[in-house]
Amino acid sequence: MNGVDLTSITRIDRNNNCPRLNFHAKWLGAMGFVPGALVQFLPETDGMTFTLCDENIIKYSELDRRTKEKGGTLMQIYSRRDGLQVCISGARLDDTGLVYGDKLIIRYQPGLIRMRKLPYLAAKLTTSHVIGKWLAESGFVPNAVLTMASEYGLITCQLHENGVERTAELVRYARENRLKLLQVQKEKYKHGVLQWIDIPPPCLEKAGFTSDDLLLAVYEYGTIKLQKPDFIALGF
Repeated sequence: MNGVDLTSITRIDRNNNCPRLNFHAKWLGAMGFVPGALVQFLPETDGMTFTLCDENIIKYSELDRRTKEKGGTLMQIYSRRDGLQVCISGARLDDTGLVYGDKLIIRYQPGLIRMRKLPYLAAKLTTSHVIGKWLAESGFVPNAVLTMASEYGLITCQLHENGVERTAELVRYARENRLKLLQVQKEKYKHGVLQWIDIPPPCLEKAGFTSDDLLLAVYEYGTIKLQKPDFIALGF
C-alpha cells in the first residue's frame, strides 16, 4: 500500500515561531507506525524521512550512532486522543530549512514516510469535488461564479468578480471559449458553512483524470489549478 497526504509545519506556540511538525493520520498504524515503534528520523533539505526500525535492526547503539552522524534521531510513535502522532521540533528541524507555515507533501508506504516541501499552496483532492475552508481564502466564497477550463493534465478554475450580476455576459464568454460556467456550492452544518465546487465529468475526462485520482489543488487568489503531483520535481 502506497499513499499521499499533506501536512504543514506549525510552531511551538503563539509566542514562539520555532518550527514544529505535529502530524497525525489514520494510516500511520497501517504502515507499521504504531505506539512504541522505534523510528529513525533523518532531516533532508526541504524535507525529512521517517523509517521504521523495529525489525531486523543492527545493535541499537550502532543505529543511534549512525543516525546522529546524519543529523537525525531515534524516536517513538505516540498515541494521543486524536490518534497516532509523529512529533519533531526545534533544532532537529534545523537541517531541513523548513519554517513555520511551510506546506509538505507526504508519500508513505509500509515502514517508510517521506516528506517534501511544496513550493506553492496546495490542498489534496480525492473525489470529483473541490472542497475545503481554503476555498474562501482564494476568493471562492459560497455562490461565487467561476469558469472551469480543462486540458490534458490540468483543470483551471478562474474566479469572476460580481459574477451573479454578470451572468448573461459570462454565459456568452464561457460558450465562446468552451468553458464550464459554475458556482461555488454551500451547505450549512453545525460548525459553519461547507463549500465546494463540483467538477463536471467531461472536465475530468478531458484532463485525463478519474474521480479516484489524487490531485493537488494549487491555488492563489482567484485561481485554482488541479493537477497530479509531479513527484520527481518535488524531490522524491
